[in-house]
Amino acid sequence: MPVRGCRAQQNQLPALSQGLAAENQPVLSVDSRLTDAPRLKDRWFKKQGLDYYAQGENEDYLADEILSLRPAEATAALRAGDEAWDILRTAARKSAFMDDRLAGLGIPEFARPLVQWSVENEWDNFLVGRFDFAGGLDDLPLKLIEFNADTASLLPETTIIQPEVIRKAGLRPAPNDLLKALETNARRLGGGRSDTAIAATHLGSEDDSHNVDVLAKVSTAAKWGRTDNVMLPTLEINPDEGVFYEAGTGKWIHYGTMIKFFPWDFAALEEPELWEYLAELVMAKKLRVFNPAWTMLLQSKALLAYAWEDNPGHPLLLPTAFDPANLPRPLDGYVRKPVFGRMGENLEIVMNGRNVVAQTDGDYGNGPVIYQEYAEYATDRDKHRYQLSTYQAPAACGLCCRRQDDMIIDDDGEFVSLALMKEKVSLRF
Repeated sequence: MPVRGCRAQQNQLPALSQGLAAENQPVLSVDSRLTDAPRLKDRWFKKQGLDYYAQGENEDYLADEILSLRPAEATAALRAGDEAWDILRTAARKSAFMDDRLAGLGIPEFARPLVQWSVENEWDNFLVGRFDFAGGLDDLPLKLIEFNADTASLLPETTIIQPEVIRKAGLRPAPNDLLKALETNARRLGGGRSDTAIAATHLGSEDDSHNVDVLAKVSTAAKWGRTDNVMLPTLEINPDEGVFYEAGTGKWIHYGTMIKFFPWDFAALEEPELWEYLAELVMAKKLRVFNPAWTMLLQSKALLAYAWEDNPGHPLLLPTAFDPANLPRPLDGYVRKPVFGRMGENLEIVMNGRNVVAQTDGDYGNGPVIYQEYAEYATDRDKHRYQLSTYQAPAACGLCCRRQDDMIIDDDGEFVSLALMKEKVSLRF
C-alpha cells in the first residue's frame, strides 16, 4: 500500500469517481475569481535569494493576479492527485515486468535491470512529484495531463513565493503543506550513511539550482546530514567506490545519497555510461538516489496509455494511445506528445483528425510519442488557460497553478498564486 504521510484524513474522502463535493453550487467564471496580486519588492526577492524569478526574462513570470478556489475544488484537486497516484503506481508496477510495455514506455533494454531492481527494492522510496491537470474550474472535470515524477519543478514558487503573495494580499491560502510534507517524508525515508554527505544534483540551470536548494533545505531539516548543491558535471562517479566531489587539492567529499534533479531518461538515453555507473552503485547499495530509478516508469507519458488500457473510461483519465486511430473520439481533437518530453516542447494539437491548430518546437522531436485526447482548460477573458497541479510527497499535499494565453502551456507560462474562497455554510435542519 502507498504510504499516506501528509494528509491523515485523506482516506476518509470518497474516491473522485464517486463524485465531487462541489455539486449544486453555481458555476463561477475564472474572471470572477481573479484578484490583483501584490507586487513583492525586489529586496524581498534578494533576501530570499530568488532574484531569478523577478528580473530579466522572468520579470513577467509571476502573474499579476491571484486565482481563488472554492474549498470543494481544492479538496477535489487533492483527491484527484491521490487517486492518480494510485492508478499510475499500479500501472507502473504491472508494466515493470512486461517486455512489451517496457518497450512501449521507452525503457532501453540495458536500463531495465535497474528499473526492475528499483521496483523490488525501492518501491516506497519516493520523495516528491507533481501532477498537472486540466479542468477543475468553471465546472470542467479534472483530467490528468501528465505526472512530473522525476524532476518536479516549481518548488521555490510554491513553497516560498506563493505563501508570501497570499499573505501580503490578506487572503486565505489554498492548501499548501508541501514544505512540511516534504520534511515529514524525508524523515520517513531517512538519509544516507552517517560517514557520507548528500549531493543535491542538477545539470546547471539556475532554475534547477533553486529547486535543488528547496530539497537541500528539506534534507537538512530532516537531519539527513551535510547536503551540497552540486552540478552533475563536477562530480566524479566511480562505479566501484562511489560519488565524489573534489573540494580542494587532495580533499574529496564522498556522497552516499543523491537528491537527483536531472531526469533518469537523460541518463538512459543520452548518457548511458552514467546510467551504468549509477546502476552499479545503487544495486550494490553504495548509493541511494531520490527519486529512485523506477520513477522513470512514471515519468514516461506512455504510462498514461497503459493506465487507460487498464482503467478504460475512468473519469480522471484522458483516452491515450500509441495511434490516434485507437482513440475513441479522434475527431474531437488530440495532443501528440513525446514520451519523454518536458516543458511543453514538441507538442502538437490536432483537431478534426487532420488540422494542426497549435504546435511547439523543442529537443524531443525524434523520440516515441503518444496521443492523448484533447482536454478543455478553464479560460479567462484574456484567453489564459489555467492548469492546476498537485504535489505528491507521496500523498497530495499542495496546490499550484500556471497559465498561458496559448493553447499549449509551455515554459513561457506564468505562475499564478492560489487562494481559497471564504464561503458561507448553509445549515439545513
